[in-house]
Amino acid sequence: MPSLSSCKGQFFIITVVGIIIILYAMSRIFSPYTIPDLSEAVMHNEVFFFNNVKEKLIKTIEISECEELNNNIEEFKNFTYTIATENGYKLRIFYNITDCDVYGKITLTSETMELSSDFFVEKD
Repeated sequence: MPSLSSCKGQFFIITVVGIIIILYAMSRIFSPYTIPDLSEAVMHNEVFFFNNVKEKLIKTIEISECEELNNNIEEFKNFTYTIATENGYKLRIFYNITDCDVYGKITLTSETMELSSDFFVEKD
């Protein structure tokens, strides 16, 4: 006849195995709900691209000499239009140069959104 102490050991082992099985089953059931969806950041890349273009355009204007300003902006526009087209975006940059100050507007259109911003860069 088995002793009482050996029954306690068997009960402990069976209990531990049962708890592990229950925890594993629960993790398999709830795991699809706990995985973060990182595709949202990639799907809305337009905001990052738009802000980057605006920031770099302003930087290009700030570091350009007054005589080179129009050429540098046009070169920047051509470069960014190419990249925007490759990504499926429609980018438009409008600007007006008055006494080396630049007034402008940037518009980015994609299938899901349209972003637009005005800018002004005053050169001293």
